[in-house]
Amino acid sequence: MKSRASLIFLFLLSFLFSCSQENEHIVIGVSQCSEDSWRQKLKQELIMTTYFNPGVELIFTSANDDSELQQRQIDSLVNCGIDLLIVSPNQVDLLSSAVDRAYDKGIPVILFDRKIDSEKYTAFMGADNFQIGKMIGHFIATGLNGKGNVLEIGGLKGSSPASERHEGFMAAMEDYPDINIAGFEHGDWTEESGRLAMNKMLSHYDGSIDAVFGGNDRMAIGARKALQAAGKDSGDIIYAGVDALPDEDGGMRLVSDSLLTVSAIYPTHGDELMLLALDIVNGRKFDKEVFIQSSLVTYDNASVLLLQNEEIIRQANYLRTMHSLTGRMQDAMELQQVIIVLVLVFALCISVFLSFYVMAYRQKQTLSEELQEQVEKVERQRDELEEQRDKLIEMSMTGNSDTEDSAESQNKDSGFILKFRNVVESHLDDPDISVDDISSELCMSRAQLYRKVKAVTGKSPVEVIRHMRLAKADRLLAETSLNISEIAYRVGFSSASYFTKCYRDQFNRLPTDVHR
Repeated sequence: MKSRASLIFLFLLSFLFSCSQENEHIVIGVSQCSEDSWRQKLKQELIMTTYFNPGVELIFTSANDDSELQQRQIDSLVNCGIDLLIVSPNQVDLLSSAVDRAYDKGIPVILFDRKIDSEKYTAFMGADNFQIGKMIGHFIATGLNGKGNVLEIGGLKGSSPASERHEGFMAAMEDYPDINIAGFEHGDWTEESGRLAMNKMLSHYDGSIDAVFGGNDRMAIGARKALQAAGKDSGDIIYAGVDALPDEDGGMRLVSDSLLTVSAIYPTHGDELMLLALDIVNGRKFDKEVFIQSSLVTYDNASVLLLQNEEIIRQANYLRTMHSLTGRMQDAMELQQVIIVLVLVFALCISVFLSFYVMAYRQKQTLSEELQEQVEKVERQRDELEEQRDKLIEMSMTGNSDTEDSAESQNKDSGFILKFRNVVESHLDDPDISVDDISSELCMSRAQLYRKVKAVTGKSPVEVIRHMRLAKADRLLAETSLNISEIAYRVGFSSASYFTKCYRDQFNRLPTDVHR
C-alpha cells in the first residue's frame, strides 16, 4: 500500500512540474454528440486532467444524438467566450456550418473522434476508423477461411466513423472474393437499433450466416440477441464489434464472456486530447492530424486487458481521493501551484497513516479516539495551510500597500468590515468554510480580502475568523448549559480537543474554567 501511494505521489509531482505555467485561465468547451459509456469515459479523463492544470475550466454539453441541438449548443459555447472548442459532431454534413462559425470567430477547433465536411478546424484527433474496419474485416475473413456469408450493421448514417469503418471493412473484403456480404443496414449505435437492423435483414435473407459485423459493440450484441430470438444463433457465428469498453456491459467483457468474438479498441485518450488543446491555446507546435492506435480484443487477451483496466481504475480512484482532499484550488498563479504540492504531500501523509492505522488497530473501542485525532490533525493542518497562504500573500504585497486616511475611506472600511463580519457570522457554524469561500461571497479575490482586512484590523482574515469563533464560544460557555463539544461544533470546530487548544491559546485559560 505504501509503495503504491508513493508511486502515485511521484507521478503527481512529475505531472505538476511538467504542466505549463501559461494556463492562467483557459475555458474549453466540449460538445459531445451523445452520452454513451465511451463518451462518459472521455469526459472523466478530461476532468481528471484539470486536477493538474488548475487554470483550465471545462464546459460540457451533450446533444443526445440530435444534430440541430448540437448546433445550438456549439453557438452557445462560442457566445460564452470559450478559448477553444472540442467537438464530436453527430453528423458530418449537419454540423459543418456550426463548426465553421466558431472557427471564423477565431476560436481554435479540435475535431475529436469524428470529422466534418469542411477544412475549417485546427486539429483532428481520433482513431483511424478505416483501419479499424479493415482490421475487423481481415479477422473475420481469416476466421472463415476466406469463405462464408457476412451481415453488416453500420453506424449512424452520415457520421464519419460509420462510413469510414464500412469503407475499411469493404476494402478488406476485396481480398476475399468467396466471402459474400449478404446484407447491410444502418443502426444508430444503440443495442436496440442493432436488433431492429438484424430483424430487417432476416425479413429478406434466409440463408446461412457465418459472421456479423456491428459498427459498435452495442449493435453487435443487439444483432446476436435478434438471431437468438429467431433461432438462428448457431453458436459458430463470428460476432465482431468496435469500442471494447471495459465496463460491465462493454465490449471487452462481452468478448471475455464469449458473447462477442472480437472487438476493436476505440481509444479515448482524454489526457492526450487535453495536451493537444493546451499546445494549441499556448501557441506551441502541434500536429494537425493525430491518429490514436487501435488493437483487437479477443478471448485470448480480454482477461489480461480487464485486469490492466482494473488497476488503472484503482489508480484513478486514488488520484480522485487525493484531489478531493486538496480542495478545489481556483487560482492559476505560481503561488497556488506551490500550495497544491504542499496539500498533496499532506494528503499522501494522511493516506499512508490511515493505511497503517487500518492494519494496526482493529479494536472497536479505540476507533472513535483514533478518528477524533485525525479530525483534529486535519483541522489543524487546514488552518496552518490557510495561514501559510496569507503569509505568502503578505510577502507578495510588500512595498505595494496603499493607505487612505480620509474620513470617507475610514467610513468605507468600517462598512466593509461590518459586511465581512456579517458574512463570517452567517457561516460561523460551518467547519468547512474557507477564506476563499468568504472572498467569493464578497466578490473579491483572496488577495484583495487579505489586503483590506489586514489594513483595517491589523489581522489576517484567518485570524479574524478564528477570533470571532472563539469569542462566540466564550459567550456560549458563560451563558448556556451546552457541553464543550456542542459549543465547539456550534462555532465551526470539528474537533473538541482542537477547539480546547485554540481557546487556551486565545484566552490563556481552559473552557472548563468558564463552563463548570
